[in-house]
Amino acid sequence: MAGSAADYRPDIDGLRAVAVIAVVFYHAGIAAIPGGFVGVDVFFVISGYLIGGQIYREARAGRFSFADFYTRRVRRILPALYAMLLVVLAIGLFILTPEELRQFAREAVAAALGLSNVLYYLGGGYFAPAAEYNPLLMTWSLGIEEQFYLLFPFVVLGLLRFRIPVLPALVALSVLSFAGSLWLIGRDPNAAFYLLPTRAWELGLGAALAIWELGGRPGAGRLPAGVQQVSAAVGLALIAAALVFYDKSFSFPGVFVLLPTLGTALLIAAPGSMLNAGPLSLGVATFIGRISYSWYLWHWPLFYLNRVLGGEQGGPAPAVLIVLSLGLGILSWRLIEQPFRHWQAPPRRVLGAYAAAGLALAGVSLALYLAGGWPGRFSPMVRELAETARQSRENPCLAPYGATELQNPSACLPAVGGSRLVLFGDSHASALAPGIRRLAERSGLGFGEMTKSSCHPLLGFAVEAAQRPRHWQECIAYQQAALAYIERHPEIRTVVLTGFWSTASDGLRAAGAEPGTTVALEKALVATAERLLSMGRRVVVVQDVPLLRFDPYARMVGQFIPARAALARWLADGGTADHVAAFRNVIPDTSAAVVAGAAKGREGVSLIDPRDALCDAAGCRYGTETALYYVDFQHLTPQGAVVAVGSARLDR
Repeated sequence: MAGSAADYRPDIDGLRAVAVIAVVFYHAGIAAIPGGFVGVDVFFVISGYLIGGQIYREARAGRFSFADFYTRRVRRILPALYAMLLVVLAIGLFILTPEELRQFAREAVAAALGLSNVLYYLGGGYFAPAAEYNPLLMTWSLGIEEQFYLLFPFVVLGLLRFRIPVLPALVALSVLSFAGSLWLIGRDPNAAFYLLPTRAWELGLGAALAIWELGGRPGAGRLPAGVQQVSAAVGLALIAAALVFYDKSFSFPGVFVLLPTLGTALLIAAPGSMLNAGPLSLGVATFIGRISYSWYLWHWPLFYLNRVLGGEQGGPAPAVLIVLSLGLGILSWRLIEQPFRHWQAPPRRVLGAYAAAGLALAGVSLALYLAGGWPGRFSPMVRELAETARQSRENPCLAPYGATELQNPSACLPAVGGSRLVLFGDSHASALAPGIRRLAERSGLGFGEMTKSSCHPLLGFAVEAAQRPRHWQECIAYQQAALAYIERHPEIRTVVLTGFWSTASDGLRAAGAEPGTTVALEKALVATAERLLSMGRRVVVVQDVPLLRFDPYARMVGQFIPARAALARWLADGGTADHVAAFRNVIPDTSAAVVAGAAKGREGVSLIDPRDALCDAAGCRYGTETALYYVDFQHLTPQGAVVAVGSARLDR
């Protein structure tokens, strides 16, 4: 039915409300909807239906204009986005640490250029923040949409020009995109999640539905009235099932994304159903749908600021954050979206103005990123702590993801005249290296380091990383290279094994074992120790350092940032004056007993526990008035490493 996709549909605004509420509640940690992340997929289908249908309708009528189309897009998307970026940047200048502002600036560059999804796919290395500490994570979906609509008009116009039936071609392309998602989910899950080729089919599904309604094939039109009732009921059930039964452990998107996307399409295809004409068209639902974009933009930065200021140890309840973000969304919609959306000016002027604004915003953000988050805006103590953290993350001996050979052996494994000690482990071992080096020097031993990100020092055993399917094989290859080096150098008398043991406590995959076959940590550690002992080496096993529920670097630095310190005192307990994390803020080490059991009572094997130096009855120390012991919640600084093993002995 020509024009139906362009007519206002209150039920679609109601469906937008379902999507945004799902996403916001999920990010707020509301347990009732563990699958709330599928709200983004609902948005994709809606967007494809509305915008894709509009492109097709205008192109078929011969009146599609790239200038007019992109003018509408930038007026719809960019004002609220740029306003949010500027406001958060202004706030960040007063309360974010240099590292946090650097991370925000990095993400702001990508957001301003429509490349957020590419940035999050590429990641930032092992020390990149966890997803919940990416200040602009929600903009990845905007990147998908912006890239889709850069290409989709050319696809439609090309098909029409060469008289290729648009609907069958679009369906074929969408099926190909979906097949690519299924193929890639087991090979590069991050690519399947973040990149356009494997997400385009979701927008294509909505566009195909719009084209079908607009007459893309014989017999096109609406579903019969009775079928619409069934379609809406099934569609809502599919979305509800995804919201309730999915959780973050699901391999997503993959086949699981079919429930929310098909459910959305079935609901859109049933405008005359009781569900669409009733609950989804209610005033409150349509209002939330209209402000959904601004709410979506603002909720994540607010939750992020609450996290970095220490709100996880107190502060506003999730319900308060939800209401606050809704209020910000309403203000953004009323004061930013609405006025700028109706700005009447020639397309060239509109596009030029927004391009200039975007480049200026990206330029300022890039300057802040290159300046390391501008430490100079704060006191010398903040600058000193920021430099300590920066240097702590730069270890040339830590082999990155993808590496299978020893990193920089000439510098990290220097030849010496006498006996040597070698540290073997993952990034936790790398962070502990300055302390182990001091221990070796005190014992008259040369020091060498063999470390690789997320690769435990367990010969022939490795963890499987869901987002890096090849990592376990790369890790085992690296271990083989490390073992070969130790065998070639008899002067290596002592091998120190340490790592993020708790990540291996759920099971390790052995070299040559079938997928799904796991080995217990204790068995792997005993086998590794026995292999080294059989070679005449002495083995020292080091327990992991205390892991904290907050970022001690941010808390330490935050004490010297006046506005942040005031907010942190209001939001959370703020820690203690003597820089000790109470045990309620120390993550229980589920692997400690296993590691101790594998090491104790075995001839030639000794055990060191950093908790002996870092913890007492009050809790675990993460710094002093002027010294920083942790660079994040799990990695030590060089000074922290020296303190952690400073009083240990190799002959225990």
